[in-house]
Amino acid sequence: MSTFEDIRYTRQANFDIGTKEVIDFEFDMPKKVYGNCNLSIFIDDYCNADCMFCVAQLRYENRSMIYKKPKIEDDEEYFRRVEEVLERVAPLNVSVSLTGGEPTLSPRFIRVVELLDKYNIRKKTITTNGSALLKMVEGKRVIDYLIDAKFDHLNISKAHYNEAKNRILMPYPCGEAGCTNEALAEIIPYALSKNLRPRLSCLLLKDGIHDLSGMVDYIEFYKKLGIDNIIFRELMDYDERTMINMEKVDYCKYNKVRLNDIWQEVDKDSRFVPEKNILGYYYYVEIYNYKGVTVCSESADLRVQKQEKDSHKDFVYEMVFHPNGNLNGSWVDSEDILLKYNS
Repeated sequence: MSTFEDIRYTRQANFDIGTKEVIDFEFDMPKKVYGNCNLSIFIDDYCNADCMFCVAQLRYENRSMIYKKPKIEDDEEYFRRVEEVLERVAPLNVSVSLTGGEPTLSPRFIRVVELLDKYNIRKKTITTNGSALLKMVEGKRVIDYLIDAKFDHLNISKAHYNEAKNRILMPYPCGEAGCTNEALAEIIPYALSKNLRPRLSCLLLKDGIHDLSGMVDYIEFYKKLGIDNIIFRELMDYDERTMINMEKVDYCKYNKVRLNDIWQEVDKDSRFVPEKNILGYYYYVEIYNYKGVTVCSESADLRVQKQEKDSHKDFVYEMVFHPNGNLNGSWVDSEDILLKYNS
């Protein structure tokens, strides 16, 4: 029996920011920063994949907004602003994540990576679809820029181990193959040998991996390629009343897989050994060990995120640096501005 069962079905209702470590910090205004706060650098909204389940788009469309991010046009001014923000938040000792869109495809990606190497950041992570990791940029592969900058974690999205099914779930309109299993067979052991820990991220979908049996098949497939860290995510819950993309609403309704159902099966499967769980302000994670592979499973609710933030407006739960130069406490670049960029 899982040791997580008591908390599992209430999840975010049990989160209490008042019991967490917080840091008083002066942005454009005084705020209290959650001690486990992360800084995400959202490099660009462009992505070469066109996934119906795209979280970056959902965060906007869920708020009745079009997913389109304005940006600082001048490269030198953009990099100056990145450094300005990094120096400003340095006392918080935050972890830093690079994300997008597809961050590795941005012309600014390499220089951002190199800038991060200048700072004593406790943990550096990138989330990517992996399609460009083995590509050469100015005489060096993208993955080697990450390694040379001492990145800690490499999160790669892969919806299915079957290539044909993955191409349907993660289509590339320009005809690219994406991050193939052949590429992963090279990326995974190489990254591990260079102290860059790869993790595969699989979204649970009825059209894809949708039950415990499928999860086991996924784990076993990539375990043979050397992977030792996988996360399975439930489609985020959101407020349907404010959603503007009805095609995505229909897609999410049809493809929704409930982790609550799968967790009941996991409880009965002795191959999954409970390690720990994490209760966040709008997400809940269970972590297991399966034959030496760390297996995470996560559910999240954008409705709960909004309720929590609306109830504690003086708290910063996470920070996002947007292409327009604003540092926000929100994934939406016009909301909860902490450090406003003045051009």
